[in-house]
Amino acid sequence: MNFSKRQIEIILAATHLIGEKGVQNLTTKNLAKEIGFSEPALYRHFKDKTEIIASVLVYYKSELQLGLKSVISKDLSALEKIDALVEFQFSHFTKYPAIIMVIFSETSFQYTSVLSNVVKSIMEEKSHGLINIIESGQKDNAIRLDISAQQLSTLIMGSMRLTVLRWRLSNFNFNLVQEGKTLQQTLKLVLKKS
Repeated sequence: MNFSKRQIEIILAATHLIGEKGVQNLTTKNLAKEIGFSEPALYRHFKDKTEIIASVLVYYKSELQLGLKSVISKDLSALEKIDALVEFQFSHFTKYPAIIMVIFSETSFQYTSVLSNVVKSIMEEKSHGLINIIESGQKDNAIRLDISAQQLSTLIMGSMRLTVLRWRLSNFNFNLVQEGKTLQQTLKLVLKKS
């Protein structure tokens, strides 16, 4: 989806507000105030709050896609690609911590099919890319075969999510990228074929 310059401005402001106060406090009134124009002006760019939140998710989904494609296209081993994926994700969250509040608000989206479908597609796309990397490593005899690529993908994504959640709940009190390096070493021990 292509966003106009003004829509991107609104998306970034909405992300900032969600990062500060949570998705439940994102209102068109607060958003208009943050940007510095009237509520009716918002509706020239988005039809409602749901479309704004969906656009925030789609905007960051496209950034994730670019990062994932970049990692997959590199001439690296499967284990190195998994390292690069963890590093990209944690570096991205460190640079844009408000994104975490948006992505981790999926329980608030469960009754809004538009939003839950976007979150689901983000998770599926990331999982699919990771499964492809793992299967490649299994074919090369570098990644263990006794656990399915699907289960290894769940293990990796779950450990990344828990690490990010701990970082968020600690009020960003530790170096996420450094914690990612520790996680990368642990994942290698679990993933490597013995």
